[in-house]
This record gives sequence, structure tokens and C-alpha cells, in this order.
Amino acid sequence: MAMTKSLIDTTVAGKENSDEQTILKKLFKMIFNLPQTVSSTEAVIDIINTTQEQVIKKGMTDPESQKSLISFYESADIETAREEEIIRSILEIIREIRNIRHQNIKSLLQSQRSSTFLKLLQVTATRMPVWHPRHDEQPPPLCGAIEPLPSYVAKSGDLVAALVKQSGEERWIVAEAVAFKNGRYEVEDIDVKETNRNFTLEKIYVKPLPLMRADPVTCPDAFFPCNQFVLAMYPQTTCFFKALVKAPPKTSYDGYEVLFEDDFNQYTIMMVVSQRFVVSYPSLEIIHKDDEMMVEY
Repeated sequence: MAMTKSLIDTTVAGKENSDEQTILKKLFKMIFNLPQTVSSTEAVIDIINTTQEQVIKKGMTDPESQKSLISFYESADIETAREEEIIRSILEIIREIRNIRHQNIKSLLQSQRSSTFLKLLQVTATRMPVWHPRHDEQPPPLCGAIEPLPSYVAKSGDLVAALVKQSGEERWIVAEAVAFKNGRYEVEDIDVKETNRNFTLEKIYVKPLPLMRADPVTCPDAFFPCNQFVLAMYPQTTCFFKALVKAPPKTSYDGYEVLFEDDFNQYTIMMVVSQRFVVSYPSLEIIHKDDEMMVEY
């Protein structure tokens, strides 16, 4: 039986490596062809600059020059759009590769020591894709601090923040969504050290984690502002606690600078938490009564 399982694991790993190699070859081909597209765009821009210099020297724009400029600008717009599509396709392929490697990390999480486990968890945060808008496009739900739609349901395998009762205490933990049935989530604690790892929870006790990182340059509104309370994962743990934002990320690779609130309404020293593990603070007061979750508005 052990040999059969080992063979299956090896076969799956081999398929993942094969898939990654195929995608890498596709990525290499697209990157190899990109400079040619960039050169075409630059050539059109050079023609535009030359034509404009001639117009400036003449001191006026004749109908013929005006017609040529319009044509060149249209060509530049087409070439730029083509270049953008290729770059977006490259980013999408990189995202696919990261997803494959993320699956490998998830399997490793099940068998690693605590310190390695937490490092691998942070790697999943750095590999989360960055959202790149088109023109004035607004960031989608689950990009940075953008909330999911009320009807949204986390997919199986997605990470969530879940309010559970463990060792007689309520706590927000990092969990993996397993299924959603009859308005309730089935989730599993990602910390393998816990003996009680499986929970069935109402939707209000589960908060999907961001699926994309936001970039402060292109979507500054997709971040929690200073002095706002959030739920943030405490460093070197898999639990979320109430925290106060002192500074949002300065780049798409940075985390939030936060102060965690303790049981005495005091604050810890400044800590940094990645976008992946910061979500909005619950607007509901949750209390226990007769061993059932009761919600007060």
C-alpha cells in the first residue's frame, strides 16, 4: 500500500514537472519574441518624433503633416496594445508556473517542521500575482483590501481566515476551504500540529484571503488606510489578531506596518504583515451562548 501511494505521488510530481516544463518553453518563446514587438513600437514612435520636429521647424501644421501624424499615432496605439497583450500573456504564464509551484509548496506544508512550515507559508504570499489594470480599470474583489462580493464563495483549496474554537478558545486561523454546502463552509486548519483541524462554519465566520496583490502606484485605493483596524496574521503564527494599520505597503512587494492589540488594549512593537494575510476587521460581535455561535449586530 505504501509503495502504491509512493508511486502515485511520484507520478503526480512527474506530471507537474512535465506541465511546468511545457509552460516554461512557451514562456521562453514569448519572451524571445517580445523585443521584436518592442522594436516595432519604438520605430513608430521615432517616426512620430521626427515628424513633430519637422512641424516645429516649419512653425505650422499643413494638412498633409497632420494626416501623417494621425496615421502614425494610430499605428503606435495598435503596436502598443499588441505589446501590452504579449506582456499580459507573459504575466499569465508566470502565474500558471507559480500556481504549479504553489501546489508543490502545499504538499510540503503537510510534512515540514514548524519553522520551515511558516517560511513556506510566507513564500505563498510573495508568489501571489500582482494585479495590473488596463487604463482606468478598477481593482477587482480580493485584490489587496478590496472585499469579495456578498455572493462570493471561496474555491476548494483557497486560503481563508476562519473563526474557530480550539482548546476552549475562539481564534481566527489560516484555514483551507474544502467545500461549501448548504450555506456553510467546510474548512481545514493548515497547521498540522493541531489535533482538531476540521470545521463546519457559517459563512459569516469565514473571510476569504486576497487572491492578488495590489500595487500602490496603479491602485492606491486597494489598501487599508492608516489608523484602521484590521485582522492580521501575527508573525511566526497561523493566527489572526486585531491590529492597527500604521502604514500601508509602499510597493507591491511590501507588507503592512501594523501594531497588534493585546488583551490589555495596549499595542505591540511595529510589525510587518504581507498583503496576503491582512483582511478587514469583522463588523459583528460574536459571543458564545449555550455552546452555540450567537451573533449580535
